[in-house]
Amino acid sequence: MSNKKNTIKLVSLNLWRFHDWEKRFPEIIRVIKEIDPDVIFTQETQRDISIDSRNQIEILNAELAYPYTAYEIADIKLTRKGVPLKNPVDHGLGVLSKLPFSSEAIELTKAADDKEKRIVLACKIMIGENPLFIANVHFSNSDRWAENHFKETLSLLKEKGIASVLAGDFNIFNIAQYKDAYGKDYAASSDQFEYISYPEDNASLDYILLPRNCSFKSFECRQEYLSDHRMLSAEIEFES
Repeated sequence: MSNKKNTIKLVSLNLWRFHDWEKRFPEIIRVIKEIDPDVIFTQETQRDISIDSRNQIEILNAELAYPYTAYEIADIKLTRKGVPLKNPVDHGLGVLSKLPFSSEAIELTKAADDKEKRIVLACKIMIGENPLFIANVHFSNSDRWAENHFKETLSLLKEKGIASVLAGDFNIFNIAQYKDAYGKDYAASSDQFEYISYPEDNASLDYILLPRNCSFKSFECRQEYLSDHRMLSAEIEFES
């Protein structure tokens, strides 16, 4: 008897904090409603009480009404570009989901000269009785630190025995250079599709990596001005 094929629609977007938020927010809501994803991953997701008492997941969900959400703080910002902030700002990763899930924030190793702490938000999403593991990532913004965090994440997932989708802002311009680290177990979105997710540098920093039990049914890098990063949208197929 053949295995049943399941699909899930995933969106990932670096929210770019509250930068230009009043302009971007309604467009983000419009595009998400158009795509109608099952799961939304966000990076650079903040709570800044000088702007709103809610974090950005709560702000988004006031319009989207997803039944399941998570927000995990990776770091607390006290300054911006060397200037002290009036209030501390929570900075982390977010998830909105139509499907029930559990999540675990996994702290990544912080380099001595890195100014920011990073986490992986590992989610176990239930599609009926079938679990799908998806990890929301946002690695540090230097080639060396991002490489270390990427390899550390792959190692941690392997230790846990989890074949997990990885999605988010990898802060890696050419992930194919690390194919020796991921290629046996994963296929990257950029291996199959040509796209630019970070137009300022005419390159990509954002990826979706699929373990071998998954495949892309569709993939799109949206062109709207939603952030300094472009939104990734994918329909993922997997067997149960």
